[in-house]
Amino acid sequence: MKQKHFMDIENLRDTDSELCPRNDTGFALGDLVQISEKIDGANACVAYDIETNSLVAFSRNKEMSFQNSLSGFWNYVQMLDATAFKAHPDWRVFGEWGVKNKISYDERFKGKWIVYDIYDAKEQRWLPQTLVRDFCQEAGLPYIHVFYEGPFMGWEHVRGFLDSPQYGERQEGVVVKNLDKNLDKLGDEESRVPFYLKIVNEDFKETMARKQRALDPEEERRKAEVMDLVASIVTRNRVEKELYKLRNEGELPEKIGPKDMGLVARILPESVYRDCMKEEREVLATCGERFVSACKSLTMRHAREIILG
Repeated sequence: MKQKHFMDIENLRDTDSELCPRNDTGFALGDLVQISEKIDGANACVAYDIETNSLVAFSRNKEMSFQNSLSGFWNYVQMLDATAFKAHPDWRVFGEWGVKNKISYDERFKGKWIVYDIYDAKEQRWLPQTLVRDFCQEAGLPYIHVFYEGPFMGWEHVRGFLDSPQYGERQEGVVVKNLDKNLDKLGDEESRVPFYLKIVNEDFKETMARKQRALDPEEERRKAEVMDLVASIVTRNRVEKELYKLRNEGELPEKIGPKDMGLVARILPESVYRDCMKEEREVLATCGERFVSACKSLTMRHAREIILG
């Protein structure tokens, strides 16, 4: 499936400079606008693939897989009910995946995918926000928090929402969408006038400039709990069972030796993961995004013991 990339949203420039002209001329007083929270997560997209009869997931730049899960996003998508997506196979649903970046959000955001836009690949246009909301309700997905929807009243009014975090104690910024403009032109590279703009909090900019690597004791405790839970199902017996299955299916050679470890690392962890998803789905749901990395680590630890001794 061909990937649709999300549009780049420019930072607001409401005055001209010597090098850069203002970029806010796509907004006029009285235009219908939406002001929503800008979240510090990872851009992620989901679509239904009619050829494989399954959901596919994309990061900002590439398709996700078991090996490249975007901090568990691929795993999260495998657990979604595909019914609503299947009804709209041309839609590319965009949202922000709750990974930990510079801002630590509370439990309402962690491991959640917050939807904010949908692109219709057949019609080649972005959908109205009313349809995006309706889809979120149909699919049981959270829709981005909206601070304001109404007539555009100027940039000072927009800046008034910069200190109103809804997903944690801090806020990256706001995104302003002009809902009156032609949706066919949104993100059009030939258009010099953006109809989506963002304003980032000064506090967030300062945080981005600092490197913070302090360990979070609560986070470390949770990692240890997840590893223990995953270890209860990713056992040596399960790994050995999947090795035999892959060998019998011709995916691995009859005799597996040290030279085959690269191949084993590529295919065995996903095979173990799928077996767990089939038989231990509740554990996967409990562990959330951390399950994939823990599963990979434990699978290969057992595989090395079995194959290398």
